[in-house]
Amino acid sequence: MKTPPDPPTAGDIAQASSGGRQQQRVAPVLTLFLVAPLLGEVVGAALRLSYFVQPLRVVSILCFYGAGVVLIREIAHRLRANGWGLVLLGVAYALVEEGLALQTIFNPEGMDGETVYGRAAGVNWFWAVLVCGYHVVWSVLIPIGVVHILFPRESRSPWLSRRMLWVFGGVFALGTALFALISLLRSDFRLSMVEIGAVLAIVGLLTWAASRCQDRDTPCVPERLPGTIRAGWTGLGFGLVWFVFHLMAFIGSGISFVWWVLAAVLTAVAAAAIVNRWTRRGWTARHRLAASFGAVLAAGLFGLLLVSLGDQLVDVVFEVFVISGLVAGYFWTRRRTSPV
Repeated sequence: MKTPPDPPTAGDIAQASSGGRQQQRVAPVLTLFLVAPLLGEVVGAALRLSYFVQPLRVVSILCFYGAGVVLIREIAHRLRANGWGLVLLGVAYALVEEGLALQTIFNPEGMDGETVYGRAAGVNWFWAVLVCGYHVVWSVLIPIGVVHILFPRESRSPWLSRRMLWVFGGVFALGTALFALISLLRSDFRLSMVEIGAVLAIVGLLTWAASRCQDRDTPCVPERLPGTIRAGWTGLGFGLVWFVFHLMAFIGSGISFVWWVLAAVLTAVAAAAIVNRWTRRGWTARHRLAASFGAVLAAGLFGLLLVSLGDQLVDVVFEVFVISGLVAGYFWTRRRTSPV
């Protein structure tokens, strides 16, 4: 007679449960690892098809953006940081990239040798505001938000073990080192110890401040929500304004850059106020998705303009393909997203 199997022990159940949770975490981690460089670099044409022949550039972007944004999401979760804490971590992330690694905040010439408008006391102030705002929104907030919409059940749980935190930290450090190497190879500019120390101090201060921005359950204000179409147009409008500022950073103007910096800051404050108000009203995943789509579409249109000014037809075709995929991805995700 066949002996019945022994009943599962508590250890077996815990191990099976742990394995299931680990498998559930792989999908959102991998998705965010790929979505972050896609939305942060490819859509806006910072990484074009013609650049894929430069393996150092591609690998550095994957490591820095992919691992970096996954780390930011995990750190924010472990700190129980709210949206403002995530914004502060995004600014710190931008300063590491543009201040320490690529050095564009301090370099008087851009990555391609162009003059940067709005420079004073050794700092490209206008560009610093613009590039930090860009990375906070397009490199950090939108990729994390989109992946949370795709994986709502995993959005409030940790994704990385302690060992994987170290692994992703190492990959992010590799990406940072490769960015620094690219900067050293492409420019004769070198950061001073004072500039390095100042950036590190600010990054540390921002991280500490983010830890103080605790996530608290706030009741929703029972007001009428805007439609998803309005949310999309709002994201598109603010995005287009921000990329007009990007053009001004290299075109220049007869007006003092101080006024442009003030205009950019006020634009960011207005956008944050609108998002905060809509969040308090309890806007849905579809609202967040529509607003994100509008902003990313603005980046795609800006990228299309940039590649159209170049001499690589393959980049134009690729950018059109990327924008088409973006539109298709939005409608596919929207169908999968709950309307409440």
